[in-house]
Amino acid sequence: MRTILFLLFASFSGVGATQELSVSVGEANSRFSFPGQGELSSDTYRLGLIYKTDFAWQLFRNQTLKLELETGLHRWEDVFRENNKTGAYITPMWRYYFEYENFQPYVAIGIGLSYTNDGLFMDRELGSRFLFEDRFEAGFKIFEDHRISFSVNHYSNADLADINHGVNLYYVNYAYRLK
Repeated sequence: MRTILFLLFASFSGVGATQELSVSVGEANSRFSFPGQGELSSDTYRLGLIYKTDFAWQLFRNQTLKLELETGLHRWEDVFRENNKTGAYITPMWRYYFEYENFQPYVAIGIGLSYTNDGLFMDRELGSRFLFEDRFEAGFKIFEDHRISFSVNHYSNADLADINHGVNLYYVNYAYRLK
């Protein structure tokens, strides 16, 4: 598994000249409420690299659509099964920037692939260890080096397995441009 992750990071090192280191903290909620406890939630974490590609489409004077490739590792803490899930992901992201002097709000969408070491998470049966990741993100870039955003990530097997409960994870993301 470590060899696969190393190759995943190393293979994209030449995609773009600029890279960002991304750290995300989030949670996933159960589908059910429990007496006296309410809805249980699990903490989730991500560590990733964002690779800039050469694709940038200037739509208007201060609006640009950019393609960026994000790859990394995730960890989902499972409050139901008391064992943590780990895995990797790779997601191409289309980010639409509204460029001002030192402040660039943006929205982004992406569909990628994810692997987790278990097909069960919380009260959901994912049906597979290989999952699709659908992501919607909104945030802003400050002073060219920092990015803060909120994202909703949906993981499912796209009905390629008999069971597909899927799961939504909610993240707060921070990225820093590497020099």
